[in-house]
Formats: sequence, C-alpha cells, structure tokens
Amino acid sequence: MKKLTFIFVLTFLGGLLYNCQKGDNGSNFTNLNQIDSLRTLNEPTLIGDEIFLPQGTKWHFTNNSHSEVAFNLPDGFAFLLYDELSDKIKIAPSGGGYSCTCSEGGSCTVFWNKDLGYGCLHSSCTGSCTGERTKKQSNFIIEGVLYTKNNIIDINKPKFTASLSKKGKELFFNAKKVKNEIKRTYDFVYKNVKKPNFSDNNILSKINDIDHTLIKTYLYGFEIALLVPNDKNLDKLMPNVKKIAPSEAPTSCGCSSGESSGECKLKSKRIFGYKAYYCNGCTTCTMQ
Repeated sequence: MKKLTFIFVLTFLGGLLYNCQKGDNGSNFTNLNQIDSLRTLNEPTLIGDEIFLPQGTKWHFTNNSHSEVAFNLPDGFAFLLYDELSDKIKIAPSGGGYSCTCSEGGSCTVFWNKDLGYGCLHSSCTGSCTGERTKKQSNFIIEGVLYTKNNIIDINKPKFTASLSKKGKELFFNAKKVKNEIKRTYDFVYKNVKKPNFSDNNILSKINDIDHTLIKTYLYGFEIALLVPNDKNLDKLMPNVKKIAPSEAPTSCGCSSGESSGECKLKSKRIFGYKAYYCNGCTTCTMQ
C-alpha cells in the first residue's frame, strides 16, 4: 500500500511540473520559461487566502526572473493599499503586485493558476519561498479591492462587492475618503435630530429599538451599518432598506460559505464622533 501511495505522489508531482512548463496550451499554469506580455484575468482570481482580483485585471511579470508580477485593475475598481511602516493607506487602481522571495540562495518564481490564484515555485531557490501581496521595491501591501463606482453610501447592493482581508476590513475605515463619506451621511441624518451617545461602548444594548435602528448600506462595495433614528417616514423614503434592531445587531453576522461562524462578529469603528458597524471574522462574514 505504501509503495502504491509513493508511486501516486511521484506521478502527481511529475504531472504538476510538466504542466508548469507546458504553459497555456492545455494547462492552467503560466509558461514560466517565456518572457511574458500583458495578460488579462477572465474570471475573479484569488491572491493570497482572502482577496479576489476582479475579472478584467491586467497583469505582467516585472523582471526576467519572474519573481514578481504587477496588476492594473479594470475601470471601477481600486486597491486598498497599506504601508505598515508609515501607516499610510492608498486607494488606487494600480500599484498592487505579488512577489516571491527565497529564504536562502537562488530565486523563486511566481505562478498563476485559475483555481489556485497566485503562488510561488522554488525555481532555483535552495530554501523556502514566501509569497507576498506586494512588489519587492514597495512597502504597500494589497489589503483589498474596492468598487469605486459605489463611492457614496447606498442602501442598494452594488453590481460588485469589495474583497477585503480581515485586516483590510479594519483599515477600510481609516481611509480618508471613507471617513469623510460616513461623516457626510451622519451629519445629514442628525442635522436636526439629537444624536445618541456614540462614545458609549454599550450603546446598542442601551438604546431603544423603537427610537433607533441600524440600516444596512454599502460603501465602495463594502457592507456597513449605520445607526439612525427609526423615523416613521424611513420606510417611505427607503422602502428597500434592510433594518436591524440594535438589540439584535450583535448576533446579525454570519458566514455564507459554510465556514464556522464562531469568529464572525459585529465590530464598530469610531469616526468623527459617530460609529459605523461591520462584520469581520471568516472570509464571507456578512450581515444576515
């Protein structure tokens, strides 16, 4: 039995290496022996473990060793890029990349597969290969992809939704454009109405469900909830709005892909004296 298993493993690895050299003719892998020109993704493609690049993304190798690729997103999309050293955040359609680094001598090569996304092959590397969602000469890491045509808060689900890492969901609220739009919306809502004490960490358990409600909205394709007065005209003005009672909000998050919902929880971010609510935890953690 062990002998058969060993033969199966060798056969599988041999086929994989053959496919990596074979290229696009009958294979899902890129041809790593060919200097590559600009390519276009024909379907959403995984980069790392959590983030999907949208269909129409263009990419190319940046060097002859094929240890790095650069991306350009299609119209209507932008990267959420984060530089941890400077604590800077950028929302931009370009500037994102994926690179492979060898821990010892030699080099690693980036590969693409329509099912696996982007990853690393050892090539001449004598150590281990590490793949990162960044270019070698840049400190900015891809933490998500946003839908920029949804740059104003909307109760209607947009054509495309954002794809963010767990860290990216937290960083999202630090972006200047995001903070300003949330503030603009809240300022309008509470222009002539006394706002609740958003600084209270237990506000959702203290506030009256009759007087206030959370409404589900979208910004840059990301799902967020805002706490607003439960006005009698709310349903008339926004008949399709998804309302969540404050007392039920802490249990309103769940995973939609069969993952365990244990880590999927409601979070909040303070923004200019207000609070925005969102779900974070599993890859598909959303408001149910």
